[in-house]
Amino acid sequence: MRASKKQTIISYFIILVLIGIATAIGIKQQSYYKAEDNVDTILKTNLFGGKYTTGNIENYLAGNLYEKINGKADLYLNNGFLSMQTRKYSKTSDEGKWAEVFLYEMGTSENAFAVYSMQQRAESEPLWWAQFGYATSDGLYLMAGKYYIEVLFSGEDKTLLDNASEVMKYLTETISSGKVEIPYVNLFPKENLQARTFRYISADAFGSELKNIFAAEYTINDNTITAFMCKDSGGENFNSYYKFLIDNGGTELKDDIGIAGSKAVDLFGTTDVIFKSGEYFAGVRGSAPINDIKQAANKFFEGLSKK
Repeated sequence: MRASKKQTIISYFIILVLIGIATAIGIKQQSYYKAEDNVDTILKTNLFGGKYTTGNIENYLAGNLYEKINGKADLYLNNGFLSMQTRKYSKTSDEGKWAEVFLYEMGTSENAFAVYSMQQRAESEPLWWAQFGYATSDGLYLMAGKYYIEVLFSGEDKTLLDNASEVMKYLTETISSGKVEIPYVNLFPKENLQARTFRYISADAFGSELKNIFAAEYTINDNTITAFMCKDSGGENFNSYYKFLIDNGGTELKDDIGIAGSKAVDLFGTTDVIFKSGEYFAGVRGSAPINDIKQAANKFFEGLSKK
């Protein structure tokens, strides 16, 4: 039986739709592989050279990241994690000595800085060639553009450390376009600042619902005080954080802070002084004496008022 003209047209239409879908899938796959090509190629080479053997490349996404770093996965997942590739490089002369590279794609430099800054080790040495990077006796930790990178060693080994440092210098130059500008860092006062304590808190700052907070620590009269800030043109963050402190048992202090519109609240021995300055919400917090808290708050406010 011959197909009717209507059936023929429908058949052609279905074929055209299928061709369109196949083409779209092909374009999407090409785009995906092109986007991943740079990172993929780097990990496929033996970064550490002929004196090392390579293990298999392992790839992880949000759904299975916990399989590799169970217990720490939430830190990455809550800060924009996209993917992670890892590979182990072992010394040919001693397979028991190895370095494993973890390359996390975090989507943005702010996200990469968040996980980098929130995991800084106290006992570490800065990497002179990295904008944000440091070394411990058994690992390297750094960020490069939208990537956060860790290199973990089998144990303390100066040769591994030296080799890994050279490799990571090359790697960061390959996957990053250069110096990263982290917003608001230059707005913090320099006096008494502990420079390596800068951190970006993307969510749930200080147990509250504050998001996108930049923070740093200061030492005043041997006391540690945390300064923090974010953009807050409409004052929503100022109001919600003040409400959070009071609703959770905080007591508003009557001390004269010297900053118009500021609030001082004591919550279980930690004092927060918060204020608005132009488009910014900022504050300082700590268990230091109120005079030290006031000093830090006024210095911070003074600097922001000039911006």
